[in-house]
Amino acid sequence: MLRSRLALACCIALSLCLVNMSPSMAAFYSPLGSRGAGLMDRAAEVGSATDFIPEARNLPAPSWVREGLRAYYRTSSATVENPFAAQNGAAKPPVIRADQVSPAAPAVVRTDVVALASRFSATCSTVFVGDLMVPWDDGSSSAFAGIGDFWVNPAALRDMAKRSRADISTEAVQFEVGGKAYSALRLDSVQTSPTRYLTWIFDTDTGLLLYQAQWMVLTDHRLVHLSVAEFVSMRTMPLPWEGGVAPSWVRPGTKLTYQGSIQTWTPAGGPNIPIPAVLEVEITSVGRSWSAARVKRVFSGRGEDQAMTVYSGTGLLAGGFWIPRANLARLRSGEQLDRYDPVTGSGVEVGYVGSTPEGVPVVAMFEWGAKYKRAWIYRSTDGMLLYWLDEKLVDPSTGMVQQAQWQLREE
Repeated sequence: MLRSRLALACCIALSLCLVNMSPSMAAFYSPLGSRGAGLMDRAAEVGSATDFIPEARNLPAPSWVREGLRAYYRTSSATVENPFAAQNGAAKPPVIRADQVSPAAPAVVRTDVVALASRFSATCSTVFVGDLMVPWDDGSSSAFAGIGDFWVNPAALRDMAKRSRADISTEAVQFEVGGKAYSALRLDSVQTSPTRYLTWIFDTDTGLLLYQAQWMVLTDHRLVHLSVAEFVSMRTMPLPWEGGVAPSWVRPGTKLTYQGSIQTWTPAGGPNIPIPAVLEVEITSVGRSWSAARVKRVFSGRGEDQAMTVYSGTGLLAGGFWIPRANLARLRSGEQLDRYDPVTGSGVEVGYVGSTPEGVPVVAMFEWGAKYKRAWIYRSTDGMLLYWLDEKLVDPSTGMVQQAQWQLREE
């Protein structure tokens, strides 16, 4: 009964923000989940910065890194001519900026620090694509506190600059990004089988990752695949959950099942047949203010090839599988949680505070973008995620829409 009643309440709450949605809007859901490497290693599919800076594993995070910190990186990739062929692989890679790799529409990665402990950190990232800044993919990753998704303790950098190593070269450089000049340390490494040239540039004062690139030599040695990530900006998010803790039901072994459907449509052709799916969630580890969950998506009885790891925590403004229960009671309908994101142009607000027809108290939160909307509904009594919806424009030329809805299945 709660399941069917909740769907009605969800529709009521969602109507507050979706009633004005144009037919060209699109919907899509890609659950937050680790696709392997974090931002620092995303361009370098083989070869982690952690491998080259092992000293940072035992160090704390830089003082400027905290839960709720949000960083933005511009990313691009393309197949280009191999600049190393003439030098037989001896040349140091040039620094190619993201807008030079893909001048038309480089993507932006938005990364939030979800959890931070003495030797542990976790982040959640969303990749935004196109001029309309549409969220295309989500991911979680974990790392050490001293060398995280986009930072390294500067003491480790200073130690590296003093040493000579065969597997990596270091060079003090001046690097400008966003109109600001940084005194930086450049790290370069060459790997074989396949041949890859890896570059990282860090601000020596703070340890902030400013730039990274991977040049992967293809079978046709005249060509390489170049991937670049370049720092844009960062800011500290306003978090209603600051000081909160994970709800008591969040413990290893807890399982949640979400029934979902994914549907596409176009203004000209109308809706397609929805694809049913199930999201299987099992919490695997828990800290005071964070949790990790194994997530598997199943379509028509067939599971995905690989489960994903998803992190929830008090450093995430919206989108986790839970929110601290005590802090939910403070929210009010219409409250602006993040009025305006200066990079993506989006905002986050509390769209609905109320109850289902059965009297279950819920809170609905919405993230607004120019061509996408996301909604999450949490149960106020225990902070559990009950329902969420993602919508986005996937093809501006046809107005193709994708929509995904997921609802907790309670036995």
